[in-house]
Formats: sequence, C-alpha cells, structure tokens
Amino acid sequence: MAPLVVFPALLLPFLILYGYSLAAGYVVSTAGFEAWVLMAFFGWFLATFLTLFYGLPIALILQHFNQFKLRFLLPLSLVPTFITLFASKSEYGILTIYAYCSIIVAMAYWFIFVRETE
Repeated sequence: MAPLVVFPALLLPFLILYGYSLAAGYVVSTAGFEAWVLMAFFGWFLATFLTLFYGLPIALILQHFNQFKLRFLLPLSLVPTFITLFASKSEYGILTIYAYCSIIVAMAYWFIFVRETE
C-alpha cells in the first residue's frame, strides 16, 4: 500500500504549482502530456521497486530490533536520494521531488505499522 501514496502526495504540489502558474499568468501547455504520463508510470515503477527491495527490508530490520520509529526511518529513506545525488548530476528539483516522495512513502509505512499494531 505504501507506494500508492505517491500519487496523492504528488497531487498537492502539482495543484499548488498549477494554481501559481495560473495566478502568475503563465501559459500552461498540455503539449507533451503523454510523455509526462509515461514518465510518471516509470517513476512509480521505480518507486515500487525501491520500496520493495530497499524500503521493505529496512522496515523489517527496524521492526525486528524494535526501532521502527520515524527518527530512524526518515533518514534511512533518504539514502537512495543522496546516492543519486552523488552518483549523477541530476537537477535539484528532481532530487527534491524524489526526496519528498521517499519521505511520504516512509511515513506511510510508519502509519500503516502503527495502525496495525494498535
């Protein structure tokens, strides 16, 4: 369930940026919308892959040692972002969105865990 929170989490900044562009009078173009949908699908696929093969083992290890707390989970969820930052010359905007999504997925894991253990 945790990777699915990426969609509503990205909806909020999209609406804010779209509202700002309309208020500022920028022309919002729909050209290349299909490319954005394709990129979003592959981005979600990458997020699901990272969640299953990186996030889930981290979550299980922290649960095993009874340390499944946000103060441990959030920094560990940002490790792939820092690896991407140091390994490539990606734009900071893309890395900011990547870090934002990593934090949202980690918080979803935590909320699901807390909810299940109550």
